[in-house]
Amino acid sequence: MAEPTSNPTSSTVQAWELGIRLKQRREELGMTVAAAGKATGVGGPNLSAIESGKRKLAAFKLPDVAQVYELYDHEVSYLERLRAGADRREWYHDYEHIYSDEFIRFLGLEAGAARVQIYQSEVIPGLLQTADYARAMIKGGGPYIRPVDVDQRVESRLRRQRRLSGDNSLDISVVLGQAALLQRVGGSAVLRAQLEHLIELAAEQVDVRVMPFTAGAHPLIGNSAELFTFASSRLPKVLWQETVTSQALVDKRSKVLEATASLDDAMERALNRKDSLALIREVLRELE
Repeated sequence: MAEPTSNPTSSTVQAWELGIRLKQRREELGMTVAAAGKATGVGGPNLSAIESGKRKLAAFKLPDVAQVYELYDHEVSYLERLRAGADRREWYHDYEHIYSDEFIRFLGLEAGAARVQIYQSEVIPGLLQTADYARAMIKGGGPYIRPVDVDQRVESRLRRQRRLSGDNSLDISVVLGQAALLQRVGGSAVLRAQLEHLIELAAEQVDVRVMPFTAGAHPLIGNSAELFTFASSRLPKVLWQETVTSQALVDKRSKVLEATASLDDAMERALNRKDSLALIREVLRELE
């Protein structure tokens, strides 16, 4: 377990890295989850959840884990920093009452990612939405969204966007289907303001490309995908996918490789940044 150089930026990512490091060390020792859980007193099911980043390791259990796993002092010190970081309450925990566990985990991974690649075929992605556009999307997003929760959902979406600026800003690239520029979410006035906001972002801090209708068929047509890359080399890329009935984080290597290739292909097929910006401006002029 080599000395790490990464700097996780959310408690979710820190819990995940802690779990991955423990799992890798356990496997190096040739121990099963059940055997390691018994030897450390953590318990097999608890250890499995800790290794996946979905449960926290209690502070008083770390010395037992360190002894069984034969860890060096500097390794224990770093794991303790990860463990303490995993205990930190983050802004997205304020919304656990309105979102699923899977979506809270998505927010945590997004908050701690170094890079995100996004493809959206029909709408502007949440990280780039104005408040009015977000509100219209949320209100039209499904019959089970309670009206009383709309304001908090809008608020949480805007809080996600803080990662777009500052010292620890996301490296973000977005490919939009041309239809996303035309879909009148919230009406013409809301769409105009959204396109103006998109132009500002594209001109300054976000790599925005448009997939024109003339591009024809491609692997992501009609779909959406969001791919996270993290600062630590220990952490694999993770794919986020949403459908009408489900939301899922996917870390299966074959699926992530396929998504990575598809996103790279979409970036190559899309208009370059200059031409994409020109097309967005053209659509905006036609709305005026």
